[in-house]
Amino acid sequence: MSSIETKEAIMNTALKMFSEKGYAAVSMRDISGEVGIRASSIYYYFKSKQDIFDALIQMVDSITDNLKDGFAKALGSTEKVKCEEFVRVGKAFVTGYLNNEKIGTILHMLETERFHDPKADEVWKNMLFTNPIENAKEVFEVLYKRKLIKDKDAARLASEYHGIIMIGYFTEDMDMLDLMLRTFHKRVFGG
Repeated sequence: MSSIETKEAIMNTALKMFSEKGYAAVSMRDISGEVGIRASSIYYYFKSKQDIFDALIQMVDSITDNLKDGFAKALGSTEKVKCEEFVRVGKAFVTGYLNNEKIGTILHMLETERFHDPKADEVWKNMLFTNPIENAKEVFEVLYKRKLIKDKDAARLASEYHGIIMIGYFTEDMDMLDLMLRTFHKRVFGG
């Protein structure tokens, strides 16, 4: 394995193990054994288990930033928010982001660790609530400024929209999510 492949294997293995067993229950030796490298070799790539955890969170931030940038570009060129596209984007947030193989596994890991570790709790809340609501608020502010919606209360719209997304995420009922997004779109965009 190349150096890059080994580092990725360490991160992927750690993520899987943290998610299944819990962060506290996994040692650097456990990770290195699963990867198939000597325990001392893991320290060439990461200073500590916390360093691996931080690298995983940084990876999530990178994925999130890329998605946010792509969405902002698409939003900047639209002249009308069509219902089908709006619903597709909302469902994609659940299926393509929250249930993404890496994001979903990290969220699962954080869900178990957040009751023991304040940092894990903060990251979990940021990933699942704070950052998405803030991003949605920015989107609704842009939509209002571009006169694509009449309601200027972006914070309320973002909270309501995100509540719908969370119902879809936690219930895994895509039909209900579809219906709720269509109803929200009709009320907000008049479509």
